[in-house]
Amino acid sequence: MGDVGDHLTLREEIEKGVSDVTRAISASLRPLPVASGDGTYLPTMHTTGILDDLARMKLGDAGTLAEVAKLAATGQPIDDKRYIMERIIQLAASLPSTSKDGSALTEDLLSQLWNDLQHPPLTTYSARVLGLLGRGMQRLFSQNLYNRSTFQTRGFFLIRSWPERDLNHTLARSLVCYSISLQSSFMIFLIPSKDLFKTDPRNPTVSKTSSYLDLSPLYGSNQAEQDSVRTFRDGKLKPDSFAERRVHGLPPGSGLLLVMFNRFHNYVVRNLAAINEGGRFSKPQDGDAKAFAKYDNDLFQTGRLITCGLYINCILKDYVRTILNINRIDSDWSLDPRAENAKPFLGSPIASATGNQVSVEFNLIYRWHACISERDVKWSESIFRKIFPGRNPETIPMEEFLRNLGKFSSNLPDDPQERGLGHLKRGPDGLFNDDELVQMLTEGIEDCAGAFGAKGVPKLLRPVEILGIMQARSWNLATLNEFRKHFHLKPHETFEDINSDPYIADQLRHLYDHPDNVELYPGVVVEEVKEVMIPGSGLCPNFTISRAILSDAVALVRGDRFYTTDYTPKALTNWGLNECNYDLKVNKGHVFHKLIFRAFPHHFKRNSVYAHFPFVNPWENSKILSDLGIARKYSWDKPGRMNPPVMVNSHSACRTVLGNKRDFKVTWGETIEYLMKRDGHPFGKDFMLSGDRPANSVSRRILHDALYIDRWREEVRVFYKDTTIKLLHSKAYKLGGTINQVDIVRDVINMAHVHFCAAVFSLPLKTEENPRGVYTEKELYDIMALVFKCIFCDTDPAKSFALHEAARENSQTLGLLVMTNVELIKRTGFLAPLIDRIDRHDNILADYGIHMIQRLLDTGLPPQDIVWSHLLPTAGGMVANQGQLSSQCLDYYLSKEGSVHLPEIRRLSKLDTPEADDILLR
Repeated sequence: MGDVGDHLTLREEIEKGVSDVTRAISASLRPLPVASGDGTYLPTMHTTGILDDLARMKLGDAGTLAEVAKLAATGQPIDDKRYIMERIIQLAASLPSTSKDGSALTEDLLSQLWNDLQHPPLTTYSARVLGLLGRGMQRLFSQNLYNRSTFQTRGFFLIRSWPERDLNHTLARSLVCYSISLQSSFMIFLIPSKDLFKTDPRNPTVSKTSSYLDLSPLYGSNQAEQDSVRTFRDGKLKPDSFAERRVHGLPPGSGLLLVMFNRFHNYVVRNLAAINEGGRFSKPQDGDAKAFAKYDNDLFQTGRLITCGLYINCILKDYVRTILNINRIDSDWSLDPRAENAKPFLGSPIASATGNQVSVEFNLIYRWHACISERDVKWSESIFRKIFPGRNPETIPMEEFLRNLGKFSSNLPDDPQERGLGHLKRGPDGLFNDDELVQMLTEGIEDCAGAFGAKGVPKLLRPVEILGIMQARSWNLATLNEFRKHFHLKPHETFEDINSDPYIADQLRHLYDHPDNVELYPGVVVEEVKEVMIPGSGLCPNFTISRAILSDAVALVRGDRFYTTDYTPKALTNWGLNECNYDLKVNKGHVFHKLIFRAFPHHFKRNSVYAHFPFVNPWENSKILSDLGIARKYSWDKPGRMNPPVMVNSHSACRTVLGNKRDFKVTWGETIEYLMKRDGHPFGKDFMLSGDRPANSVSRRILHDALYIDRWREEVRVFYKDTTIKLLHSKAYKLGGTINQVDIVRDVINMAHVHFCAAVFSLPLKTEENPRGVYTEKELYDIMALVFKCIFCDTDPAKSFALHEAARENSQTLGLLVMTNVELIKRTGFLAPLIDRIDRHDNILADYGIHMIQRLLDTGLPPQDIVWSHLLPTAGGMVANQGQLSSQCLDYYLSKEGSVHLPEIRRLSKLDTPEADDILLR
């Protein structure tokens, strides 16, 4: 698709420059961080008040708040065609995350949605279990009686049409309509529906699931299904396998998602075992079968919790944000039911971890057959021809339809590892081909989903819809209007209220006589759909579905203790919680890229728009991200196999690679150029470590001549001796005794290199001698380490994008400060005030930085080249690396093997002669 939005606008550049200067001044005015033990500032909770919020509010927002207050005071039903909920979302999303009023507004919305449903439910299909529901026991079972969300108060409408008439006149697709917001057909919405609902064909009052979003299509709904996908070794699942048979009758995108979660699970348990946090997953001795079974189960269960944690964040942070169109604005707001102490404006905090029990009504609410894309319909038609050869879906008898479906399911191999995925076959290792899976994923992302609405259900699904209508009638459900009243929505008074399309309204009139008689199903399907609102409405479902699914999402997540009270490091481990959690600094909290990169680490560029925003097709994403001014951050190339790194493990191989510039190229030049690029110019390209071209050799010579002059070695030795002694005295402490202790790596070794770097390159370090510096010791080390890691240690594809973004932002800010100094030195020969006093007391290198910069200027290099192509890349490549080498040396000499050299080291150190120093430095 080519480059999109390659340059920032002039206005954005100016605004960013002003922001950088403001941050630098604020940082300079901060006191030294003395309240913590690690040299960092204690986190502070900054909140904004009503004045800041008023500046962000639009004219209509006050009217929205007034209307909400009026409805709360009067108890009148909500006219959802006034889009009040969407307007509340717009207002909440427009306020910053620091807004107290925004938090209160979000909590009030969550409270309303939570209170739409009973917790726990009071009505089921059997009175004998009512006493169990309040005790949380249902979480333990995979078979639960269906709940009823709505009380039926109206007598049955006795004159009912045949389901075929409902289908033919109001449901059957007559024209392919695409999702208004161009959402991809990537079918994540099918997984939760299969996760929550699995009606027992022999007892339709029972759902054979747990009633929770626990990835049962992957892990199974009972012990036998779970056992079928487990290897019972090291907590792993069988390769690319999932338990749910029903998924094989769906378009393969759904199965692909489960394969991806399977791979994520196996990645997680491998890392849990390798990290072995707190000795929690210590591998038993060989021969202890009982201990090995516990080891395997502990890994499996913890891995499942972490995988489900990512699953729920994919739904809340990626999918829900997309269907509410929040992805189209610059806001990190999301409708997250897990908010602590959420409460209405006037009321007590709402409960959490109360349990859940799915209802028959929501079994029907989640039948989004109209959303199936035309491409997936064609795939389904091919499956239909295979199961029902020579038959027409519009005329096939129901008995034959059910019988053949049962045969299709029973003919699947009992072992999930022997089942295919669409047309894909497994390799000898049991895995599907990654290239084929990625192609399937790419096609799904590029494909556009169908739109909600009457006459939108594919004709192929006629038998399924007929079964749905018959099932709804057998459950004796409340009507559409009764269901709406339960959610405090205004009931439909006319058929035109249900759907303003004259044809649909007229068909409903002939079928039901009165709006109060319209059944819940298919009523929720033929209802009019919502319009697009940015933000507020992106999925654009039917009106009643829109409200119901948000209420259900809040209930499902907030009612589950594994996503609330037990969503902790104790249950998931510290590493696991971080692995599945979101970061608002990365794509406003989206996390689906983690799943994609873990499943396919060698196919997606770190900034692939296909990986980061898969729920909207790339062409629409181009418009969205361009409007947000961030399209330049992402790659628009289609995914494809990339060569994985090859590990070199022997000394001879290392020498061969390093000595062959023709065949083995420097790999980190692209990253250096990315970090140092400024105003469209590829600074950093000529840096000495960016490649093997003549320009890189020139850079190496220029820096060598500027750095290594006169008494360089002696001055550096004295600097490190003085700085190390000073740090030892200032960082040492006593804990309950007389022996001094110090964190030698964190507080001495790393900080000594920070001071050296700041002195040599004139960086604005904040110290006791220079309290008006910009960066504390810890902050400057973190920036240097971040740059080093981004260039040389970028090995985790799931974290690479965030690493690059953070490293670039920090290096650009630091570079602007250094640029100020270089330009000032060029004009006056003096440093800027922010840096002029860095460690000037007893610092042998106090004047070194200014002279080195002057020597670089004498070569004729412009200030931009000096800063972005020489100073910053050198500084970023030295601090963390030198700290690591120093720590390794110290670790060796403190070890049993190296400690034999300590007496001689002490003796030579006390001599303090050039000859002794020469021996020590060898």
